[in-house]
Amino acid sequence: MPLAVPLSPAGRPARLFSACTSALLVAGLAAASPAAAADSVSYDFESPSQKLPFMAINGFGRVLVGPAPGGRSGQAARVNIPNDGRSFKSELVIKGLDAGSHRFTFANYLPGDWQERDLDTIVAQWFSTQDDGGGIKPVVALSVHGAYWQLKVHWMTNGEIQETVIPLGAARPGHWNRWAFDITWSSAGKPGSIAVTRDGVTVGSHQGANNYHRGEPPHFRIGAYRPNWRPEKGPSKRVGASEAVLFLDDIAITSTTPGSRPDVRATAPGGAASPSESPAPSPSPSPTGSPSTSSSDRPGEALAGGGTAHGAMAQEARTDATVHGSAGRIGVVGGALGGAAALAGGAFFLLRRRTAKGSTRRAHRRTRT
Repeated sequence: MPLAVPLSPAGRPARLFSACTSALLVAGLAAASPAAAADSVSYDFESPSQKLPFMAINGFGRVLVGPAPGGRSGQAARVNIPNDGRSFKSELVIKGLDAGSHRFTFANYLPGDWQERDLDTIVAQWFSTQDDGGGIKPVVALSVHGAYWQLKVHWMTNGEIQETVIPLGAARPGHWNRWAFDITWSSAGKPGSIAVTRDGVTVGSHQGANNYHRGEPPHFRIGAYRPNWRPEKGPSKRVGASEAVLFLDDIAITSTTPGSRPDVRATAPGGAASPSESPAPSPSPSPTGSPSTSSSDRPGEALAGGGTAHGAMAQEARTDATVHGSAGRIGVVGGALGGAAALAGGAFFLLRRRTAKGSTRRAHRRTRT
């Protein structure tokens, strides 16, 4: 409600002051209720009422929410693919993202009895559905192969799919990994970039083309996928293999600006150099990474107990959303507040001048009479 002020004979200063006060209140409400950032979503699996993303399951795999393992408090998603001759994929699918820049953060956990196999188990992938609907490799895929993490990046040259493999360090069964992927998608005339951190340490990066530049923008899939278990590839890859079981938690996607990076510690020894914030166009994408064990693979470098900071990933995403998504809004709101305050101050000054002039004229009339 506008503040009450004396009316001048014409009433204009009071109306001006009232309008400026209303503008100030509106600006204050805008500051108290910022708009949600676009292209942002998170899942922490703690609320029974939280609606989960679409599940892509081939065969008899499952994605179930239950107690988190490894000393981590709260809930997590348990993903499994049974070795039954039919099942090969159990994933959560998040679509609707644009072809710009995003930060993807999540935590995953390989159980202590994880079986090392000389085959890929993809645990996160970015997939671009093509116009012809045909099967095609994911543009980016994080997988565990044998005893190591690796990242595969695909792009197309003259109609042929190209691939680069970036080693990301040793996998550690029985350990919660905190991942962050900063991805700017390339276009036909502009290079993209990928920066990967695990447990706060840079472990790999890629500059250049990172998708096929056709079809829909890449969407995000997370869970477990064993391409070599597809039924058409025969039973030989399944012989002696146990079912795939892993856990997921604190999935968050946030829109960012090109070149933005998470807060990270120094690059792990022998790891990737930080990518340039303004990559020059390059016909040949340049990956960097390290096959050696990163500093985060040593005891004491990760979060104590793997779970004493449950929700750390979601907190990182919330902090990042505040930094990258709210800065512009804060500037706009600040400008609105400042402008409204200036108008209100001007109206009050004008009101005082008119009031003073009216008092002077009344004094002169009393003197003449």
